[in-house]
Amino acid sequence: MTIEKIPTYAKQTLKSLRVRSGYSQDQAAELLGITAMTLRKLEKDSTDITFDMMNKTSKLYVCPIDYIFFGNTNAFSVILDKEKHCV
Repeated sequence: MTIEKIPTYAKQTLKSLRVRSGYSQDQAAELLGITAMTLRKLEKDSTDITFDMMNKTSKLYVCPIDYIFFGNTNAFSVILDKEKHCV
């Protein structure tokens, strides 16, 4: 399994974290170094997010990558475990 094929499940969580952190889309986008339009797209569908952007998002919202993009710390392990058994 490559990093490009790891599914992410952020959608609602990205927006929720931004709102709870008190940022507008414009403010968060500027802090992440992207356009507000790109942030809107990521908040709707994060399946094409880069690992670099995952890291930046995690740091901005002070929240672990696993929680933001995989539901919780166990979700990522379950996905990887299933992949091992599918080979």
